[in-house]
Amino acid sequence: MSTMTETLHNEEALFIPSEDTETRDEYVPMVEGEYVGHITETRTLTREFTKDNRPMKARIFNFKVTIAPENSTNNYTIHRNGHDPRTVTGEHYVGKTVVADGVFRFLEPIDGDEFESNAEGNKRYLMFCQSLGLEIPTEERTINGKTVKVQLLPDVKEDDLDGTPVVAVVGRGQDWTDDHGKNRPSWRVKFTKRWEDGKKLATTTTNDLPF
Repeated sequence: MSTMTETLHNEEALFIPSEDTETRDEYVPMVEGEYVGHITETRTLTREFTKDNRPMKARIFNFKVTIAPENSTNNYTIHRNGHDPRTVTGEHYVGKTVVADGVFRFLEPIDGDEFESNAEGNKRYLMFCQSLGLEIPTEERTINGKTVKVQLLPDVKEDDLDGTPVVAVVGRGQDWTDDHGKNRPSWRVKFTKRWEDGKKLATTTTNDLPF
């Protein structure tokens, strides 16, 4: 019966250098800019809260944008400390997912509600609806004794959003600190614009995206 020492001495281990001369893809950091992609993983919730000492109620849209293959034709300039600026193609970002800042749809109170209107705060939601290609009808209403033109903002559902093509305008989010104490950037979709030539995906989950 062999001893443990004999067994270990009989083990063989080899290293054979790979004939594959391809090197690992270089890490390409994300930068501020516009990326074409599709809305995914939409979630909504309704909250009441106080802002500027005013009670308000809003439906909040949270979603991500997954960068599409069509983004490959875009170019981006990377600036890194100690290095000259360099230009990379958008193909490096295809398939990456960027979290969007929440979009607030401030609701109008009806009889019995204790929160106030914040219609002037819906500009970002208006821009969001426009980026989806939605029509925004206008009508006249009497508010505080004055007749004014108001835009009727659509009630967008989660299922309406997933797979929708948009141009994601990406900017710097809140930095975070890694295990070595270094500040690392995060990136967020600050707002979306219309992707005129984009096609809506038939799928509604990230796993079904065609890349």
